Amino acid sequence: MEFKGTMLVVKDIEKTKAFYTSLLGLTIIGDLGVNVAFSGGLAAQTEASWTAFTGSEQSVFRYGGHDKELYFEETDFDGFASKVRDAGVDIVSETVMPYGQKVLRFYDPDKHIVEVGEDMGVMIRRLYSEGLTKEQIMERTFMPAEAIDHFMKG
Repeated sequence: MEFKGTMLVVKDIEKTKAFYTSLLGLTIIGDLGVNVAFSGGLAAQTEASWTAFTGSEQSVFRYGGHDKELYFEETDFDGFASKVRDAGVDIVSETVMPYGQKVLRFYDPDKHIVEVGEDMGVMIRRLYSEGLTKEQIMERTFMPAEAIDHFMKG
């Protein structure tokens, strides 16, 4: 068996396509009208078609449930965060994690949480440029020396 990706149930497939292609830069690799497949393994299907396929009621959907999120990493985190703010997207949180990674969480049009974190290699190099030693970075990030060396070469 092989995992192929995650599918989101959405109210408006056109809003979803616009959001994930324009803001997150995903490409559409398949579009069946009521179901769309994006690069990276993400798919979306309309609420109406999903209920028809499964025999479920629309009352089962729980948008904005805060019980899962889609995770992405971005090399130009600060630029991307500005793009999200400028787009007027509803932001859930913006923080620096205890281990040093910058993270932005926001809602897609159906209140699914999207998390975009600073690329880990970029984070390691930023921590080093901020004056942390290799040993301090290892302690803060819980990464072994080999991983730090790998990211520093980046």
